[in-house]
Amino acid sequence: MILNPAADRGRAGQRQEELRSVLNTTDLAPEIVFTERPGHAVELARDALRAGAKVVAAAGGDGTIHEVAQALVGTDAALGVLPMGSGNDYIRALGIPKDLAGATAILARGRARAVDVADVSGQFALNSFGMGVEGQIAADYRRMRFLKGELGYLWATILELVRFRAFRAEVAGDGWTFAGKLLSVSVMNGPCAGGGYLLAPQARLDDGALDVGLIGNYPRLVRFAVLPKTRDGTYLNLARAHAKKAGRVTIRSDRPLTVHMDGELLPEPVEEIELAVRAGALQVVA
Repeated sequence: MILNPAADRGRAGQRQEELRSVLNTTDLAPEIVFTERPGHAVELARDALRAGAKVVAAAGGDGTIHEVAQALVGTDAALGVLPMGSGNDYIRALGIPKDLAGATAILARGRARAVDVADVSGQFALNSFGMGVEGQIAADYRRMRFLKGELGYLWATILELVRFRAFRAEVAGDGWTFAGKLLSVSVMNGPCAGGGYLLAPQARLDDGALDVGLIGNYPRLVRFAVLPKTRDGTYLNLARAHAKKAGRVTIRSDRPLTVHMDGELLPEPVEEIELAVRAGALQVVA
């Protein structure tokens, strides 16, 4: 079990006794190791695989889960998930409850299912990928010190509705192409991102396809009417919104844009990027 004590603004580290207490109510007796820096969870997961672990559990937020899974994609080992972060979007798609007791009970039951991932130049997005305003919102949220969870994502969204400048892009999938001015490109494996925003209502983790959501440009005042519709997925009914499916997606924009995968930022903004689904490439206890 890989615990990120920095998850949820450091609150995860303060819940160690709660975690151990919940584990004591089950037959689970995991070796618990702690991350010390960004990227460390990937290294720890690889160490666990070399030691013969059949289940590697991530105790933290979506970022911790994202890191642990990087080592497990394409292996027979299963990812376990104990939600101790602020966003917790991936567990919504997996049907794992947010409380530790409920999530631990599922982990103890030990039933694994195969789910898809999105391959982004050798890195894997488990749940969500966002480019444009969505990537910038993720960057704003990472810099916040006092707001967390859904409230933090909401405040970051409001900021970017005012200041984000639309971009021109060409997005191509299997047999379709879109070209035009956009605020955001979302490529989803699960339905939710950003702390519960329903960006891809029809997305399923095991359908062998990626769900692409495109939001066209709107005047700044009108954007405030669009925002609530991303909460429940009804934004897809707007004339300037488009929903597509694809096994492979290529995005080209007219300027470098911030990109997130599962809330984790790519090191540098990009102008061109490609994603491809890897069907059933990850085993998850869910």
